[in-house]
Amino acid sequence: MSLLKEKYDIVSSFFNGLNYKEWKRLSPEELSKLTAEAYNRIATEEKKKMFVKNFVALKKLYLLASPHPETIGIKDEVRFFEMIKKMVVKYSTTKIRAISRDLEYEINQLISRSISAEKPVDIFDLLEKGKPDISVLDENFLAQFREMGYKNYAADLLLKIINDELRVRMKKNPFRYKSLYEMLKELIEKYNVRLVTTADVIEELMEIAKEIRRKQGEGEKLDLTEEELAFYDLLSSKERVFENYEEIRAIAKEVIRNLAIM
Repeated sequence: MSLLKEKYDIVSSFFNGLNYKEWKRLSPEELSKLTAEAYNRIATEEKKKMFVKNFVALKKLYLLASPHPETIGIKDEVRFFEMIKKMVVKYSTTKIRAISRDLEYEINQLISRSISAEKPVDIFDLLEKGKPDISVLDENFLAQFREMGYKNYAADLLLKIINDELRVRMKKNPFRYKSLYEMLKELIEKYNVRLVTTADVIEELMEIAKEIRRKQGEGEKLDLTEEELAFYDLLSSKERVFENYEEIRAIAKEVIRNLAIM
């Protein structure tokens, strides 16, 4: 049991000074704020990796020792740590997700049962809007990220939202969104090695979100669907093939219309 206590002490030390032991008594909004603050304590990639590795080790020892009285006494805390671990894995780099996946696989090989962990609390419970569609993010919504006290969490979450959205858009229309995707990848690299501050990352992510809206708006002004806009961008990327953009627009509409009939 000494090793269990050692791992428990390491994991809990990430949250020194944070009153999390009574988390089950909190309202959803209070729990959202608590988990966001806990996440904010694990600011760097190195801390995130250390937390994930030590938590997974703690979880393995916890499962092996259950139902020893000492495990019963820390059951709720382990569930809380599990929530934070899931948030870290969800909003962090592929490398951290791989570490977690490998360690979790080891646990599953050793033990067939697991603790019933709570789902990670969504940061949007802290915001006035529901889960947003990045294409309609407005200034009021973006301002809430800027004003949040949990900057590391806000930056990681906003980064994930925009990264996921751009990956989807890249599959549909790489010509329109490739430059933004490259810009985002460069920003992620700088952020991971702390060449930019968290506040600066949030501001740059907001600018990328605005640019996504602007690029989407161009298609709406041309009265083109997503498919038509993708074909329009493909044609307009070829230099000196067509004399003007109105000709390209007409061809894009005609091609997509004919494909729909087939």
